[in-house]
Amino acid sequence: MKFRTFAAGVLLTVCSFGSAAIAQDLRFGSGQQGSQNYGVNAALAQAIGANTDLNVTVQSFGGATAFVPLINAGELDIAALVTPDAGDAIRGNGPFDGMAQDNIALVAALLPSPVGLMVRADSGIETIADLKGKRMAWGVPAQASLLPYFEGALANGGLTPDDVTTVPVSSVRTGVEALVNGDVDATLFALRAGAVVEADSALGGIAWLPFDDSAEAVERMNAVAPEAYIYDVAADAGVVGAPEAFKTMAYDYVLVARKDLDPAVVSDIAEMINADPAVIAASNPILGAMSEDTVSRVYTKLPYHEGAKVSDTE
Repeated sequence: MKFRTFAAGVLLTVCSFGSAAIAQDLRFGSGQQGSQNYGVNAALAQAIGANTDLNVTVQSFGGATAFVPLINAGELDIAALVTPDAGDAIRGNGPFDGMAQDNIALVAALLPSPVGLMVRADSGIETIADLKGKRMAWGVPAQASLLPYFEGALANGGLTPDDVTTVPVSSVRTGVEALVNGDVDATLFALRAGAVVEADSALGGIAWLPFDDSAEAVERMNAVAPEAYIYDVAADAGVVGAPEAFKTMAYDYVLVARKDLDPAVVSDIAEMINADPAVIAASNPILGAMSEDTVSRVYTKLPYHEGAKVSDTE
């Protein structure tokens, strides 16, 4: 596939016109504005709009539990999800318990999603173990698939929910708002989401707590957050609040679509993503971790769309 040049940025509506006389519409679902999920979906939508004959729109919702059922029902077409949300939705686990979204299938792997425990830079909290007795954002019903990862982050530092004071918040975004407002001492959030810059400015600086990559600490983390892994953040990675290299938690972003979406459309999108992921990565910083290695990952426990052309998914 030959790529056309496209500009970096985030747009709610992206249109592209190619050889087709009438371009087909593609409706993205996404999380709320300011979240990493919104940024990833909006940036990917722009890339697809610029490089395929599709008219792409993005609709923002509170979280995956709000927009994934709309994809399943055919009211939306496609979305980038983290693997905790994708797995729970397809299998009918967690917030989708008893409500398996059986019209959802994978299109492609995308990129790692590093997340971390955010604190005020002047809080005096330097390790996960230092959170004992502190207030931690908790609950996130709008993104309930992520709650085990809050618990897994604590487990990495040898803590349990009983060791902290849990403060209910509706989403990871409102967890950051609670940190800014002084209602919590720490919250789990994506390193590259737009709200990180806002929090850093409002608080006069934020910091990320380092994760332990020892076998014992990772085992504790995976006992409650099985799809999480340790991710190295370089000092020059440009992460706000991280002037030095550190280790954090990550899981992956994948692209999913409704199974009854035209296989030819899915094939065009999968081909675009796999043809030269470096071009897409260069289009927007939030997609910067995309590479040939990340998009070639195959998830053997999840179904793929017939248009994705992925083999060996037994």
